[in-house]
Amino acid sequence: MRFSHGFCTNGLCSPTRASLLTGLMPSQHGVHEPFNDDLSYLPEDWVAIREFRTLPRTLADRGYYPALVGKWHLGQFAHPSLGFEHWVTFPKGHTTDFYNNHVIDNGTEYDVKGRHLVDFWGEKASDFLDGYDDDKPFFLYVGFNGPYTMSPTAFGADHQNPFYKDYEGFDFKPIQEHVNEKLLAFITQPYDPNADPELVSVDPMGMIKALSAEMFDYVRMHNDPTSRANIAAQNAMVDHGVGTIMEALKRNKLEEDTLVLYLSDHGLPYGQHGWWAAGFGFPQVMYDQNVHIPLIMRHTGHMEANRVPDDMVSQFDLMPTILDYVGFGDVEIENSPGRSFAPLLRGEPLAGWDQEVYFEHEETRCIQTPQYSYWKRLEGTGGENELYDLVADPDEMENGYGKRGYKKIAEELDKKVVRFFEQYADPRHDLWKGGSPKLITYRPFKWAERYGQDWKVDTTLYPEFKE
Repeated sequence: MRFSHGFCTNGLCSPTRASLLTGLMPSQHGVHEPFNDDLSYLPEDWVAIREFRTLPRTLADRGYYPALVGKWHLGQFAHPSLGFEHWVTFPKGHTTDFYNNHVIDNGTEYDVKGRHLVDFWGEKASDFLDGYDDDKPFFLYVGFNGPYTMSPTAFGADHQNPFYKDYEGFDFKPIQEHVNEKLLAFITQPYDPNADPELVSVDPMGMIKALSAEMFDYVRMHNDPTSRANIAAQNAMVDHGVGTIMEALKRNKLEEDTLVLYLSDHGLPYGQHGWWAAGFGFPQVMYDQNVHIPLIMRHTGHMEANRVPDDMVSQFDLMPTILDYVGFGDVEIENSPGRSFAPLLRGEPLAGWDQEVYFEHEETRCIQTPQYSYWKRLEGTGGENELYDLVADPDEMENGYGKRGYKKIAEELDKKVVRFFEQYADPRHDLWKGGSPKLITYRPFKWAERYGQDWKVDTTLYPEFKE
């Protein structure tokens, strides 16, 4: 069953992974940006969402064996957390190299060199399924860290990827837009090919310098056929990894006993509207490429095949849906905006479903309906509201906000955005009301200017959630 209208809560990885595992918005769980890789200054058990009910913990408390293979990027990585028992990951978030990585495999650490890391994750997930002989049901979370369109991973050719040859010389459709001016504004330093591409500095100027070097690569990647082939080959590698896992399910006769979900953590523009990677900008953009995600579910023998519902569903709906589908629909996820669409999976009608989704990124909050995408900007943070008519202008090229014929709809959508976040945002992490993000913001200077020099990010080690 392929959902044609699946959406994330934010256009970046750590926030959306937190939403997937909690059923909450960034302004509730507090993760607004991707984390730095250096967490040495934090307690060894610091995890961003440990105080909330999470999907793995909830399933573990009900007899499931939770396993993680792949990217984590939600806090400390050396030891399992949130109820996970099987733990294979790596101590990074930003992928700078697919072929030279250090991994943590259930307490054993070793290097994976000369092999694509996505392929490695697929094999480790397959190994888990081949070796699993417990009577407990399992929850397996596989975090492929590709495709990854950020520099330097996606820049230029990747002949080590066995699928690259399939796309080398391919006649890709040209990207019509020029590189976005907001990306070009980051280029404030001379180009240095040896500059550290990781955003590891909490110092704003250090961060801008690192971004500056990275943006040079995006300018050079734009319409570059080798970079386009690289990204296509990364997608093929993910397809291969999914196939490896599905073959393991089939080999172990688990297909009819396993609900499979395939999705990405967030959307990913590569050139559309002139944006690359997550669309870094002040203020943030929320084009469809940033927030629209693939979402496919499969339960062999139990779910209608090849059905394509057009219901608009969000990441925050997934946790209540999964719990409902496996028989735990009575679990309360405190203050979650999520709703269960498990009836659809069972072939039943989905009554009373509002066709609207919400997403946010720091100073930008949005609603999308089948016809409109409305972006509301926090006043004073540099940026006007935007409104796109997705029927008349599906590519979102013409901002209709303030223009004739759109005033009333803009007012109605604005009220919905305000009402939604007034109901669900947690004052502790609501940046629109002086709250603090977990661990990091890429705009510390802007929030300090607004709320005073005492304002700071939240690094609190909260008590772990227990039922």
